[in-house]
Amino acid sequence: MPHLTQLNWSFLEIFYLIIIFLVGFLVTFKILPFLIKFMKKKDYIGYDIHKNAQPKVAESGGIVLVIGFTVASIFLIFFFPELFKETLIFLLTVISAGAIGFIDDRKKLKSRYKITLSIFCGSAIFFANFFGFIAISSPTIPFIDKTRLNFIYPLIIPVIVAVFINSVNMLEGYNGEGSGTCLIIVTFLFICGLIWNSAEAVLFTIPVIAVLIPFFIYNKYPAKVFPGDVGTLSMGAMIACIMFFGSLEVATFCALLAHIFNSFYVINSVRGFFESSDIHKDKSDIILLKDDRIQASDKRDAALTLPRLILAKGPLTEPELVKNFYALSTICGFFSIISIIFLQVSIGNFEPIVFFVSIIICFVPTSFILYKFPRIRGIIVQMIILLAFITIFLAIVDILIMPLPFEDIGFGIIKIPVNLLISFILVVPGLLIWYFLTIKYFWSVIEKMKKKNEKKQREKNEVL
Repeated sequence: MPHLTQLNWSFLEIFYLIIIFLVGFLVTFKILPFLIKFMKKKDYIGYDIHKNAQPKVAESGGIVLVIGFTVASIFLIFFFPELFKETLIFLLTVISAGAIGFIDDRKKLKSRYKITLSIFCGSAIFFANFFGFIAISSPTIPFIDKTRLNFIYPLIIPVIVAVFINSVNMLEGYNGEGSGTCLIIVTFLFICGLIWNSAEAVLFTIPVIAVLIPFFIYNKYPAKVFPGDVGTLSMGAMIACIMFFGSLEVATFCALLAHIFNSFYVINSVRGFFESSDIHKDKSDIILLKDDRIQASDKRDAALTLPRLILAKGPLTEPELVKNFYALSTICGFFSIISIIFLQVSIGNFEPIVFFVSIIICFVPTSFILYKFPRIRGIIVQMIILLAFITIFLAIVDILIMPLPFEDIGFGIIKIPVNLLISFILVVPGLLIWYFLTIKYFWSVIEKMKKKNEKKQREKNEVL
């Protein structure tokens, strides 16, 4: 990871970034109206199922994200040739994710095939790193020596890419939800890149933000275009690549917590990765009311999702529901900033004034958001508990487990650190407890909603 300060920044480099941003923005913004018309003409449409009228909306609009990013990447290579290899692999990963998504939009691949192909999306990064074309550094994790992950981390890159693109895909279905939350995430990753002094994080977030903004304008309520899987998978691939090339693993995990939580709930309830449309058909998590408001399902076998959890405290209009997700993603973004500052402390770059000022800057808007959006308070508390548990556990591992004089287990060129293996085994009971408490909280909210609805129904019957 080249440091941002190593690029000898001048007005010219900043001017280049402005050009890259404008190219990505304008190409995406100008192509979108024509793409919408083309998709409708080809009958590539989807039905907006969260409105009673179910208007037809152009589908697979995420193609424009791939096009806009491709053009912006060409300018990125031209202006910053020292990042040619990284930009090329980044672009190949996004294009492959978009291609798989477009095939899925047209053919509706089975979940197992889609997951397998999702793992394939990360193969460009894996092989490029394996053969030395690019260098993906091991993640910097608080209290853990990054050299211990040198042999393990590269092997799981394709799996991480698959998790990212499927997590983004699973939290999509409402106007502006996927594009809006991803835009918030990438914006915070840009800030984290500046703090972490990562040149690649900053340079790669610029074109991604540039293409997400115009797409969001057309995708927000009332949506004129849907991203389709070509859009959600490519957005997930973009976030994964920013993380790998920018060395922002911990920050990206924090920024993506809302998507991770939603995936966790869904996988727990339906026992696997499913398309949102499949969940709506068989285990619908919501009920559409006659006034176009959306209400949580109280059926026991309905899918567990973040929308259902938020709606359990009362029905909302679609824009109101999506704003709750923006609020969630924004707070997760503040978590990512705090994580980067914490990493700076753990590697010895501790500046007390900067540390405490940053914490206060993040705390104030977070408190205001929680005041304005009370429905997400319980979810944020769960996230804080998880992050606190992970932090404390890593500190214990650093003090008690890492000093143990165990030899690494060798499997050919692969070496597995015994200390990390022991740590993984020890963390399982804690995660199981967190899992139990999280699911229990989910059902307690649903049960309260059910009792409240039953009470209203009894009062209504008594009046009649």
